[in-house]
Amino acid sequence: MNFRLLTYRGLDTDKIPGYAKLAGYLAAGDFRSAEVKKVGENLFRARLDKANRLLFALHRHQDEGCILLLEYIAAHAYEKSRFLSRGAVIDEAKIPDVDASAVDEAPELSYLNPELPRFHLLDKVLSFDQDQEAIYQQPPPLIVIGSAGSGKTALTLEKMKDAVGEVLYVTRSPFLVRNARELYYANGYENEDQEVDFLSFREYLETIRVPEGREMTPRAFAAWAGRKKLSRELRDTHRLFEEFQGALTGTDAERPYLDRETYKNLGVRQSIYAPELRDAVYDLFERYLRLLKDEGWFDANLVSHAWLELITPRYDFIVIDEVQDLTAVQLLLILRALRDPTAFLLCGDSNQIVHPNFFSWAKVKTLFWRERAEVTEGSAELIRILNANFRNSPQITEMANRLLHIKQARFGSVDRESNYLVQSRGPKTGRVGLLADSEAIKRDLDRRTAASARFAILVLHPDQKAEVRKHFRTPLVFSIHEAKGLEYENVLLYNFLSAEEKRYRDIAGDLAPEDLQGELRYARGRDKSDKSLEIFKFYINALYVAVTRAVRNLYLLETNPKQSLLELLGLTEVHQDVNDVEEQRSSLDDWRREAHRLELQGKEDQAAEIREQILKQREVPWTVLHGEALADIERKALEQGEKKARIALMEYALVYRDQRWLNALIDADFSAAKHPDKAMGMLEKKHYLAYGVKTTNGVMREVERYGVDFRNVFNQTPLMIASRQGHAELIEELLAQDADTSLVDANGLNAFQISLERACVDQRYARQKLPAVFERLAPPSLDIQVDGRLIKLDRRIMEYLMLCVAMVLFYQRVGQNWAHRNGLLAATDFEQILAHFPDSVIPERRKKRQYLSSILSKNEVAREGPGNRKLFMRVRRGEYLLNPYLSLRVEGRWQPIYQLLAPERLAAELMEVPDWYADEGRDPNGFFEREVARLRAILQQPDAETIADTIAAGLGARR
Repeated sequence: MNFRLLTYRGLDTDKIPGYAKLAGYLAAGDFRSAEVKKVGENLFRARLDKANRLLFALHRHQDEGCILLLEYIAAHAYEKSRFLSRGAVIDEAKIPDVDASAVDEAPELSYLNPELPRFHLLDKVLSFDQDQEAIYQQPPPLIVIGSAGSGKTALTLEKMKDAVGEVLYVTRSPFLVRNARELYYANGYENEDQEVDFLSFREYLETIRVPEGREMTPRAFAAWAGRKKLSRELRDTHRLFEEFQGALTGTDAERPYLDRETYKNLGVRQSIYAPELRDAVYDLFERYLRLLKDEGWFDANLVSHAWLELITPRYDFIVIDEVQDLTAVQLLLILRALRDPTAFLLCGDSNQIVHPNFFSWAKVKTLFWRERAEVTEGSAELIRILNANFRNSPQITEMANRLLHIKQARFGSVDRESNYLVQSRGPKTGRVGLLADSEAIKRDLDRRTAASARFAILVLHPDQKAEVRKHFRTPLVFSIHEAKGLEYENVLLYNFLSAEEKRYRDIAGDLAPEDLQGELRYARGRDKSDKSLEIFKFYINALYVAVTRAVRNLYLLETNPKQSLLELLGLTEVHQDVNDVEEQRSSLDDWRREAHRLELQGKEDQAAEIREQILKQREVPWTVLHGEALADIERKALEQGEKKARIALMEYALVYRDQRWLNALIDADFSAAKHPDKAMGMLEKKHYLAYGVKTTNGVMREVERYGVDFRNVFNQTPLMIASRQGHAELIEELLAQDADTSLVDANGLNAFQISLERACVDQRYARQKLPAVFERLAPPSLDIQVDGRLIKLDRRIMEYLMLCVAMVLFYQRVGQNWAHRNGLLAATDFEQILAHFPDSVIPERRKKRQYLSSILSKNEVAREGPGNRKLFMRVRRGEYLLNPYLSLRVEGRWQPIYQLLAPERLAAELMEVPDWYADEGRDPNGFFEREVARLRAILQQPDAETIADTIAAGLGARR
């Protein structure tokens, strides 16, 4: 059997010794001569010579075997491989030989360009078609337009890998940002020539300055406007918000919003509302501005305009994904961060607009040409179009094309750039069916789909969801505003057109099927005063988005199936049964993954319904010690002397190293507290026994009952405890069920930081268990706020690890150092700890005292310089504390560092003030002396409630 050889991007086969001879063996399927052995999951190595190897993967495409050459491995250095597990050790004498028949079990490639010998790799193998390859080769500036499923995001990420310097990927959706980052760094990708920030637009705003208050959203706006007595013409809150976001704000770099006269004089295509209604609209807009000011909201457009004065160029290359979801001023704010104004790549699809912003590609081009005259040179090459669809079935793509035909024929072309049809390259066939709305059909359809995580129901308006739930048990019910970014194998549109029958009838107008033939031709509407597109844009785009959420099969259930728009879509046959809808069932694991995915996308209502209805998760039957429950235990233990409460408080104090409560129990003559080592042994058996054995069954049974992130009595999740134990197999299982790595315990530490806490005091744990835990649990980045700005500490930089270790050492070393040498944290503390960390966690060069001192010094609060994250406050030479003005984003909220770390838990040694405070010049402004006095005051408080109040107003809470 012959094989086709493809080379991973960046692998230079000309520099690989002995490659030509080995390639001949592999292409001929002579695996014996190539000495092929299996070294991992679909990973094989071939022998180049005595010392060097070539790593490859096997795939199939149609009837052809494919060898994907991945990596040159010099001198048997498998441990340095990107594609093998971290620090892999392979004994070649013990790995099995493989023959060419292994390709029979290889995965299938859905698409392979027959003319390209190169492939790309994100989370899966990518072979670009000719259009994608042309865009990949084209330098910026560049705008890529493509439909859902066209591969534009994957192509964009691959182009990002060629950028040098500081790079930004930004889009509106936090879920898309997270997904893009995971794709980018999949399979161990690294690039030392770049630093990449992956930010949602909200996070991008925060990197300039964190806005005060809550962001105004369409949902919050609808709730506010719905309480007003509005005229019939203004009751559509979506249209009203679009007017506020796309006409009154977000359009002009010179002013935050239009004045009344300018707004009233807008052209007919610049506003949704007729001139006679605009005074009433502006009256409401003025009330909206007062709402923002008086009730703690902020408008992203108004903030973006204000931040234009603050932005400075800092990026060498910027990628903006789903650009159609941004307003002009938001786009401008991003692009002004470029050092080279032409070093950008935008991608999007104006046919998917459901966010209110008056977007058009013409406005985007005008913005570039006004702001950046140099871009006009060769502007025809600025925009490239991807019209292939690799995701949806041909039947879904055909339906989407019919909608584009209708949109163009009815309203004229929006702009030249959106004037294209989509070519399907979907690997599977599907179906599109129109169903009559009857009780029998709904019952049968519900029976076939209620247990499937691959079947979703979409409605046009949120208030339709209640009607759907009367007939369908699935939790997967979404309004069209919630559906953006989702995709399901099967989608049912529930009375999507019947809910707005008049509007969709107006959209169909007097079109006939023969008007929808051939390719789209660019033609603007003849009547410039015709506002039909602005009025109906949401409805036609909403239907387009709804249709393209279906990967394979689409069903429309309509109360009135005899509608002209449905006929134009070719849906003339109304089915009276659902026999062609196969009955589907998903496993509980499938549902758990779906709930987690929806949570990440902000679809919390649907995720909660899955956990309640499908997974049937219950509340834990024990009392979790935090807040008032913990304060109550303290009162019962220390004031009332209840033995059960004393045991609970002692155990809590042991878990969290809270010397304050242990001392109080000893003073109360509770003998068990005088023998903490013995008590800790009993505690381990009582609460953590299931986590200390190799089998995971006991823990996973509790997870099934209470959910993967349930809290034990000490307010710890299973993932936190598994991390503390270094139980990699259990961690793997919990992560497979989407355990939340961002949750924190009562010490303010997440599961990853808890592993560091253990590693800092247990050298054996650090050497043997930390690498596997680190690889699985270290978050991609940490969000910190310094000087009112968001800074993302990426996992790849040393400051990330230093901050986490400093948080752990705050509990482990600060009290001890203060008592023994009147010290705080020094480079030697970090050096002693990190010396025991394996090189796979931190390279040897980063463990040296000189390097650690440089990181501490570089990130001092009072120091000026590039790359200073201001993590540490230098108290005196070589002695540091975490910056009291630093905040971390924890479980979605900003928390000052010393509220998070709870300094009242430190040992009483901090009560003593060292002599060097009195030295002149040590603390010229008296700042640190005041902070220490406040800390001492906290430690002297006998009442837990007072302590909480003091902390809230104390260290780090105010300047």
